[in-house]
Amino acid sequence: MPFIVCDRPVASESVECYILAGLPGNPTSPLEPQGSQYGVKFDVTNIPAGTYDVRVSACNKWACSLPSPLEFIRPENATEPINLRLVS
Repeated sequence: MPFIVCDRPVASESVECYILAGLPGNPTSPLEPQGSQYGVKFDVTNIPAGTYDVRVSACNKWACSLPSPLEFIRPENATEPINLRLVS
């Protein structure tokens, strides 16, 4: 499954949530940090084909960061690989 991810924040930044913009059906509430591996992990498996200008901001109790831009392209014919197998 494809995901948009960002690195885990530095503890001194006190990140409480992340705000995503630029995707269809943007989350209506802030995304909580995702534990020890990522700051945020957002599943983009089911978005429609197209080009998206995604922006992500990290927020603490004082303010949100400037948005980090990311261009994300979902191809029209996005399919799972087939005919994968192990041979001995």
